Amino acid sequence: MSFRYYLICFVVVLVLTTIISWVKQTRTRKEFFIIMAWVAGSLVLTIGLLFGLAKLLTALGIAESGFIL
Repeated sequence: MSFRYYLICFVVVLVLTTIISWVKQTRTRKEFFIIMAWVAGSLVLTIGLLFGLAKLLTALGIAESGFIL
């Protein structure tokens, strides 16, 4: 993957973390980084589920190969 994708992913995680931290009114760095870990884990899980679903649909013959990327 290109550096651009990693940068975009980092910015998305940082923005979501900042918004959630502001809404929850976190005060410490530890709370901020815990929220960042949850956001990053959720993003990885969502992307993994999306690619898994794509592979499943391809294997079942419902979709063509490479329809997500």
